[in-house]
Amino acid sequence: MKSQTLLILWLVVSILLLSGCIEGKQGSTTTAETNPATLSHLREWKADGVISPNEYPHKQSLAGGKFIVYWRNDGEYLYMALKGQTTGWVAIGFEPSNAMKDADIIFGWVKNGQVIVIDAYSTGTYGPHPPDEELGGTNDILEYAGKEEDEYTVIEFKRRLDTGDHYDKSLIPSQKVKFIFALADSDEFTQKHNIIRGSGELTLDKA
Repeated sequence: MKSQTLLILWLVVSILLLSGCIEGKQGSTTTAETNPATLSHLREWKADGVISPNEYPHKQSLAGGKFIVYWRNDGEYLYMALKGQTTGWVAIGFEPSNAMKDADIIFGWVKNGQVIVIDAYSTGTYGPHPPDEELGGTNDILEYAGKEEDEYTVIEFKRRLDTGDHYDKSLIPSQKVKFIFALADSDEFTQKHNIIRGSGELTLDKA
């Protein structure tokens, strides 16, 4: 009788584990990063300077929320929004080799209602970071928009994962991308970041 009871208990526990009813199993959830089907429910991306609900499946808050990066991608394009607690410029740089060196940097700001976005490249460890065009490359930001509101600046942009430009990092779906970020209170992107700077890593979705 005792052996039959143990057998029944073992069967019940096995069923619970397989069905996901045990608490430990419930803690292993599927996210948009690992479940591409979730991406089909996203709303249409628009470069309008507004981060709308369900526009981006991924969000990373850094520096206590002073800088937030949102992103999504398909097999060809990267769509991104930068939100920084500043009325100056916000920036993100992809895949630096050392500090700022070799980083593929996007700067953006809003001045007198006009949105400016610069496709730049850091040639030195701590700059300078001229626009790609000044280095013989191309401006590969396909669409962009921005908005300045409540002491925050939001910049949205779209670019190809692989632009073919030597001064842009070639990105691929599922890649873990290291990045640096910075904020300044100036609308001149040649001015040093004087609010905050840091680094992080994001993961692109599968195609």
